[in-house]
Amino acid sequence: MRPQLPRLRRGVSLIEALVAMGVMAFGMLAVVGLQVTLRTNGDLSKQRAEAVRIAQQSVEDWRAFTGLETTAGVVDYQDLVSDGPTVVASTTAVAYNATYSRTRAVTTWPGGSPPMKTLSVTVAWTDRTGAPQSVQLSSVIAGISPELAGSLAIPPSGVPGRRPMGRSEGIPYTAVDIGSGKSAFVPPQAAGGTVVWVFTNLTGLLTTCAIVDLAQPLSSGNINNCGGRAQLLQGYVNFASTAAQASATEAVSPTGVAFAVEVKVMRTLPAVLTVASGTGCFTTPPLAGQNNVAYYCAVPVSANVADPPTWSGYSIVTSAALLPVLPVVGGASTCRYTTQRNDDAIANNKHPRAYSAVGAALTQQNFLVVKAVANSADDCPDGAPLPPGSTTFPQPQTAPP
Repeated sequence: MRPQLPRLRRGVSLIEALVAMGVMAFGMLAVVGLQVTLRTNGDLSKQRAEAVRIAQQSVEDWRAFTGLETTAGVVDYQDLVSDGPTVVASTTAVAYNATYSRTRAVTTWPGGSPPMKTLSVTVAWTDRTGAPQSVQLSSVIAGISPELAGSLAIPPSGVPGRRPMGRSEGIPYTAVDIGSGKSAFVPPQAAGGTVVWVFTNLTGLLTTCAIVDLAQPLSSGNINNCGGRAQLLQGYVNFASTAAQASATEAVSPTGVAFAVEVKVMRTLPAVLTVASGTGCFTTPPLAGQNNVAYYCAVPVSANVADPPTWSGYSIVTSAALLPVLPVVGGASTCRYTTQRNDDAIANNKHPRAYSAVGAALTQQNFLVVKAVANSADDCPDGAPLPPGSTTFPQPQTAPP
């Protein structure tokens, strides 16, 4: 015989199930709301990113103007004026369910040199919920000719912040780093020559040394007998054709045939100086088909660390074909490349007739061998085109006045 359940307990399980279903329904509504919020925020994030891209592109398009004055068919500085709102077509914008409207506001700064304009780009759209959205970017545009952007590649005056290979720009590129802040360079010399110059990477000052074993690579352990201090003087001797008087074009692209020459430095200061072995000038031998030779000179300076390591003097190019002091008409003469005619006003690094108080390495101190036609300024080419500057009067083999 089954026991009878009390009437008050009948239907309790059904009520509990209904309550549970109600709680679950509220929870599911919260989850659905979260999903909607996440989707809306994700959609808005994509739309905002697209709006920023449109604004950035608009700013950069106007910053890249092509000129200062109005020119048909291109965007110039004078064309940068307020406009909009304009609907911006974007294939990516369609996927984000938005249409973008761009407004550009331009304000010209009063006065000032150079002239400047403030550009403010506003990109607006309506999001999925119907709420208005917008982003704004601003920039200042200077009215400077775009061609002057090339000046960014010009090195600053003085010592550059970053030096080639982390060492003084006066050290030859082929010099080998031997550690301890030094680099070694073997100047051109006859087979079996043991002269090696050891540069201080920071200052470019060099010391003349000797190679211990020519069969071994350059290293600090393969160098000895170092002594004295010197500054580098380096350049090229170019050869113009001797078939006729040298022209400006010939100076730019010499077509002559190189022959053996010797470069000498006549030092006037320091007047009293013990010259270490390995100083002087070394010249590369002329090779078939070449129209120039390179020269490297180690000019002795004071060995006293307390003294400024400077020198004064002048350089000449000599050979059997360049003698006597005044070349024979129809023979060969030499010219220097420089930027000014007045020898007294030429800076040392522009290859003057006389060097004064040189305190750093000098490179590109170039000569041009030409046909002697009058033993005067007419022997050296002038006019355009020429390398920076022009050539000056023929190089005499005597001391400067």
